[in-house]
Amino acid sequence: MDVVSALRHSPMSVRRWSAILVCVLCNVIDGLDLLLASYALPHLPDNFISPSEKGSLISLGFAGMAVGSLFLAPLADRVGRKNVIVASLFVSTASLALTALAPNIEWMLGTRLLTGLAVGTVTPLLFVLADELASEERRSLSVGLVALGYPLGSALGGLVGLFIIKSFDGAWQALFVCGAVISLLVWVLAATSMPESPTFLVSRNNPAAQKKLARIADRLRLADVDPTAARPAAAEEVEHGAKPGLLSPAYRTRTWLLWIGYSAGSTAFYFVNSWTPQLITTASGSAETGTVVGTILSMGGLAGAALFSIVMIRFSPTKTGWIAGISAVTIQVIFALTLPHGPAIVAAAFLGMTLQILQSSYVTTCTRLYPTAIRARAEGLMMGFSRIGTILVPLAVGYVLTRVTANALYLVAAAVMVVSATLIFVLWKLTKQHFMPSAPQSGPLEARPDTSRSEGRSPV
Repeated sequence: MDVVSALRHSPMSVRRWSAILVCVLCNVIDGLDLLLASYALPHLPDNFISPSEKGSLISLGFAGMAVGSLFLAPLADRVGRKNVIVASLFVSTASLALTALAPNIEWMLGTRLLTGLAVGTVTPLLFVLADELASEERRSLSVGLVALGYPLGSALGGLVGLFIIKSFDGAWQALFVCGAVISLLVWVLAATSMPESPTFLVSRNNPAAQKKLARIADRLRLADVDPTAARPAAAEEVEHGAKPGLLSPAYRTRTWLLWIGYSAGSTAFYFVNSWTPQLITTASGSAETGTVVGTILSMGGLAGAALFSIVMIRFSPTKTGWIAGISAVTIQVIFALTLPHGPAIVAAAFLGMTLQILQSSYVTTCTRLYPTAIRARAEGLMMGFSRIGTILVPLAVGYVLTRVTANALYLVAAAVMVVSATLIFVLWKLTKQHFMPSAPQSGPLEARPDTSRSEGRSPV
């Protein structure tokens, strides 16, 4: 039996779940690394950073994420998932340490760009690796568990923020020192225990890859495996004799739906998560209240990711996504109309939950709709494309922060969420067959084309 068939059809072993857990921990570090700056914002001295520079500080992190997702993550389709992940985690750890040493805002802007570059590279690859290590029945669950890591890291950042800022009398540098130490520990764990993707190694089809594949198959407890057995080519590769493209006729519709829908959801998600501590601080006059509401939001995201993982055992990510999207829009409006009072604080938990489920739905869907040869590129480009909004919005918010109320900003974000919820609903209608139990997700049918043309509908 070839390795990919063994992976998909064998029960999940403890070793495979342990590998998934390492991916989860790496995503925890990504969430922690990226959002530490948001918790540090209210504590940066006025003579260190201006309001407009606060927007630049967040935007540069997202700009780095865009570059990493678009140009570095796709390298994993050539050099391997683990190699790129481990190298990027090292860069992320170093950038956190350098941020703590920042003597001025220019230094900090540079290190936050570097952090974003590393996070943007790692994040899509963690989802891809988890999918490629999982059995057929546990693919969505495995990716959902990795998605749990980001809000866990965000919540950890909030808890670290509350503890460190109080313990060190508002010293923001301590936040990044603590983050660097945690990141270093996870980097060591990933470098020593994370397996390379067997699916990727099969695609290499050379003696060195086959030798490594045999060791990994034994480590993951895959029985009756022939490392030299080639996996059947995807339908697109059989038909055209070349690697399929994301915008080829077979994938064009789903690609645009994923790119635009995930971009809209990411814009709202990162606006809410990045700016809430600052906006609540401004509205309430209390930096501590801003940190508390930001932490509640993050804890809601953590609960949402956990709920998503459970739901994925029985339901498709697309259907879960549009239900969560509609809920998020409703809750966002309630949050906007009641902040900074009690109802908004309660709504923050549910807002974090539904936004996280919507985001998790998109990334899980993406890993299922493309073949191995372009899976890292598909996930990376979707996330990279989404950074357009997340780069521009913080700059705009930093500019209008003193001119527009926080309530109005949150209502605009709700309108953006409507787009994301609508597009994942359309995606659900077009790709239902990919998530049916009877529909194979690997082998010749993995590259199943979009059905919009054959059913007489125009591509969306």
